[in-house]
Amino acid sequence: MKSQTPVLGRTGDNGRRNFLKVSLGMLASVVSGVPQVRAEVIKPQRKVRAGVQLYSVRKLCEQDFPGTLRALKAMGYEGVQCGGFFGRTAKELNTLFKDHGLAAAGMQMQADRIIKPENLSASVTFASELGAPYLFVPWFDAKTADGWKRFAEQMSVAAQAFKAVGIGLGYHNHQHEFRDRFDGVCKWDILYQNASPDVLQQLDLGHCLLAGESPAFWLKKYPNRNPAVHVKAASKATGVIGADGADWEKVFAACEADVTEWYVVEAEVRPDTLDDVRDCLAYMKKLGRV
Repeated sequence: MKSQTPVLGRTGDNGRRNFLKVSLGMLASVVSGVPQVRAEVIKPQRKVRAGVQLYSVRKLCEQDFPGTLRALKAMGYEGVQCGGFFGRTAKELNTLFKDHGLAAAGMQMQADRIIKPENLSASVTFASELGAPYLFVPWFDAKTADGWKRFAEQMSVAAQAFKAVGIGLGYHNHQHEFRDRFDGVCKWDILYQNASPDVLQQLDLGHCLLAGESPAFWLKKYPNRNPAVHVKAASKATGVIGADGADWEKVFAACEADVTEWYVVEAEVRPDTLDDVRDCLAYMKKLGRV
């Protein structure tokens, strides 16, 4: 995007008009005593599909799963991502999603069901029957650098089994992957410096921000690995993005410059209401991101 800052000293009417606009803006700041600072409005490069992690509304899903899916579709979501399966088989979930016009925007499954060889085949079959294009391990926490290196090896092996049936395998972060370090290297780096390029990421943007990190930095460091990021408020007080004080324009721009196909909303504060996921979607629409 070309800079909108005027070139001082430029000749002609346009140059003088731009100079006057900047000068008047600076004068307004001085007179009011309030700095006129705001986040840069970054024009969307492309629209990304909107999905929702069903964990966000798990209490409602437990009460009325089909009705909750119907409500999510009605408010404008295109897909859903599941971790819990609400007593359904993979084929039943696939049918339910299709019946409500929702795509499977990936899924999550615990590490033991992926990295243990005796469980791998069944997990590949489950993901395939559900119709998930990618599967993410939502949690892991080895206590040594060697433990993370071993996990990287295990994920690399498992990724080949999923790739053979057209499914991407990746890992989803919390905060400890960025905060905790071994010899100055964070867990996230240890994992992805040792994993094969086939091991994807599900960058949880809210957790990344809460850990004091820049999602844009990590997306650039490990490009082409984030097909379905988690859009989560960078706050423990609210589950609504845009109400958390984060610069979401900058975050979304970084995702759109990469390969992100899905913005998957995960609102963790109130799992018994549709309000938070509705407000998150409304905010993304307001910014023109979905």
